[in-house]
Amino acid sequence: MIPNPLLSITMPTYNRADFLNYSLEVHIPLVREHAVQIYISDNASTDTTKKIVEKWQKEYPLIHYFCNECNVGEINFEIALKLPSTEYVWLLGDTYQIPPDGISCLMDILEKKNHYDAIIVDVIKRASDIPQQEYSNQNKLLSDLGWHMTCLASLIYTKKLILHANFERYYDTYFIQTGIIFEYIAKKDFLIYWESNISVKALEHPKLLPKKSWQHQSIVFDIACISWINFIFSLPSSYDLEIKLQCILDHGDKSGLFSQKNLFYLRKLNILNYSSYKKYARYFPFTLKYPSYIIVFISILPQKSYDFLKFIKNRCCTADAK
Repeated sequence: MIPNPLLSITMPTYNRADFLNYSLEVHIPLVREHAVQIYISDNASTDTTKKIVEKWQKEYPLIHYFCNECNVGEINFEIALKLPSTEYVWLLGDTYQIPPDGISCLMDILEKKNHYDAIIVDVIKRASDIPQQEYSNQNKLLSDLGWHMTCLASLIYTKKLILHANFERYYDTYFIQTGIIFEYIAKKDFLIYWESNISVKALEHPKLLPKKSWQHQSIVFDIACISWINFIFSLPSSYDLEIKLQCILDHGDKSGLFSQKNLFYLRKLNILNYSSYKKYARYFPFTLKYPSYIIVFISILPQKSYDFLKFIKNRCCTADAK
């Protein structure tokens, strides 16, 4: 089988053998049609990741495996992106799923107009209100999609961008995958395509445990408030300050991370409480769209408030259905 020279998929992974196994089961039929290679960059997993890959390599020989000697954190994103040699590289996490027509749709774009610096696709249709378009203005891109481009599965890079990316500048930011794009386009003329018709979704299977995300762990405010603010302000000065500030706020709002519903859920987990409110209070005006008194109110509610509100909502929906 001759590999496709236009597109590869690269998957950074760490100790998620079950997710990776199901991801390969789902995606091999999609990539086989176009002979798209899959590269797996293992961040020194201690589970059965290697055996899972070896099993699927027998089924699909265009799977390549690389394992780091030790866990290198988010630098594994850089390693994963540099493994393929194709014109474009899709950075697909091991817990995301490309839609059935996603590869074919993307190949149509690449074959017709193969000169984009990057292509961005939707994730769970969360940016579906943004019309499909080409971007050549860096501030417009940051304004429209900066908040969305934090999701690695939405990003397809040209090999040229990868080779000239300043990865080191964004080490330890939690947003290295996003930073290298905005750094690259700040220095040159560029063309990036937003493909709203392709929407990646979460990889779900009845037998798989839910993915453990930082979004529902105690570090959520460290990453989504402190690190996110620092990251956006570290972008080149060619980006307008007002757009940077709006992008900071958009992330928590448009992604749903800091929606009222999710704030109640964080309260249920006791991640949001009065102590954490006081700790991060100076960052909340930049990252949450709600007045401080609402955040304080949620932070002091009983932890079971989320379940109670969910129960009331379900009862109301049942009543409306009747």
